[in-house]
Amino acid sequence: MFDEKRRIARLPGPPYSFLDRITRIEPDAWVLEPAGWIEAEYDIPPDAWYFKANHMQAMPFCILLEIALQPCGWLAAYMGSALKSDKDLKFRNLGGDAVLYRNVFPDVTPLAMRTRLKQLSSAADMIIEQFDMEVLAADQIIYKGQTSFGFFTDEALAQQVGIRDALQSAYRPPHEEILRADSHRFEDTAPMTPEDPLVDPMPTLAMPAKALRMIDEIEIYIPDGGPCGLGFIRGLKIVDPHEWFFKAHFYQDPVCPGSLGIESFLQLIKFMALDRWKYLAESHQFALMTEEPHHWIYRGQIIPENKKIEVEAVVTRIQTEPVPSIMANGFLKVDGLYIYKMENFGFRLIPVARNGQHN
Repeated sequence: MFDEKRRIARLPGPPYSFLDRITRIEPDAWVLEPAGWIEAEYDIPPDAWYFKANHMQAMPFCILLEIALQPCGWLAAYMGSALKSDKDLKFRNLGGDAVLYRNVFPDVTPLAMRTRLKQLSSAADMIIEQFDMEVLAADQIIYKGQTSFGFFTDEALAQQVGIRDALQSAYRPPHEEILRADSHRFEDTAPMTPEDPLVDPMPTLAMPAKALRMIDEIEIYIPDGGPCGLGFIRGLKIVDPHEWFFKAHFYQDPVCPGSLGIESFLQLIKFMALDRWKYLAESHQFALMTEEPHHWIYRGQIIPENKKIEVEAVVTRIQTEPVPSIMANGFLKVDGLYIYKMENFGFRLIPVARNGQHN
């Protein structure tokens, strides 16, 4: 029925496809119930576009998150989720809790992914599926957590009301903070797209290139703002319906990947770190914070018809020893509606690797 008359949820396509093969399957096909694990693999290309676009040695979080999540989408399809409704259903991530144990570098390949359906609930034409997920390299855990996905009709997605408590919990800078706020407009650097072979030279601490940068400008930056007095920042991005990720994610269902929404939030944290520790620009590099549980919630979507994305971050912790580090919480809004919430993400600034060794 999905060959001609109906639309089915798809996995992302290039350049946002990070699932090369399924290597082991325990559950039975077309049986939608909690069962065993599936195992998959992804080969990291040595010249992967996202390393060049990120202007840092470690894999961007948005890519690692997709590597962990895409086997969940494959398993959802394998179990026959789309067969449970007479209506076409769209597949959306709803959130998760996870821990990053190691940063991923280009020489760490292949990555192995494991996932299993943990819990299932359904009502009318809505299905909610909860998964355990793991990413490993050479049998060592890189990333581990739980995540939930939902199958929804177009009508259900159109009625989403966003993050319910955001208006109460999001930080609003008082007037005296706004008066001393800074702003910044980013210049585009190569690679401009994932296919662009050019790479502009940059310091070892730098914002991502245009191909991966998910904010156009900083509207408000208050280094000592926020509820903890450690920093508040708001970035803006104008939605371009022709951007590469809409074509890649998903076929017949263009939507901005939630992982790129988290990436925009992480880029705000990078900007604040660059400002605070600018004297380390040529001697240090970014590394994602490890051993810290983080959490995300999605209650809405960014589609080509939207106009403006606003991303906010509040710094919750800053340390200088043993290396500079910064942690933050944040929200993302689209056309004024809070739809993403991110908690306990951050970076360490580590000395530049020497002699091919990763710090």
